[in-house]
Amino acid sequence: MISLQKIENVYDPNFGDVYDLYNSTFPSYQRRTWAGIETVFNKKPAFNCMALKSEGNFAGLLHYWKFEKFVYIEHFAIHPDYRNQGIGTAVLKEFLSGVDLPVVLETETPRSLISSQRLHFYERLGFYMTTNFYMQPPYEGGQVMMSMLIMSNDYHYANKHFNQIKNTLYKEVYKYDPKKHK
Repeated sequence: MISLQKIENVYDPNFGDVYDLYNSTFPSYQRRTWAGIETVFNKKPAFNCMALKSEGNFAGLLHYWKFEKFVYIEHFAIHPDYRNQGIGTAVLKEFLSGVDLPVVLETETPRSLISSQRLHFYERLGFYMTTNFYMQPPYEGGQVMMSMLIMSNDYHYANKHFNQIKNTLYKEVYKYDPKKHK
């Protein structure tokens, strides 16, 4: 049995497991520092951090943002001990069934076997690539922007409202102002 357990702050007993997986799964340019996550918990009510549990054991993480017009999956990872067991598919299907807004996520362009597999994983779950060019801003100063793909389970919404999605992500998630970085 898989369950999603909401984490409210960095002092939650499950946060250590989440943070360890977060650090080991995502490269530094695709994640926040501990202090950065603590700030998001304290200042961004749209942010949600979930620990995935399988029969009471830590099995993964899901970070998402619930905005007015769409939901953004920021980070999703399954613990190595639970990979290739269908848990990721089951968790995302359950998550998507409980969301009544379009869901958006970023994924790497397919430059490696792993990034290609990740892209196909999301496609199997009903996500589609938008047709727009997108650059992911850095989480921390001194890092560069990365070419990424925006995917959504609502292709028409994501393409029609791409600029709104991009601007929301830049402002709320990354605290990035393109006008200041020209």
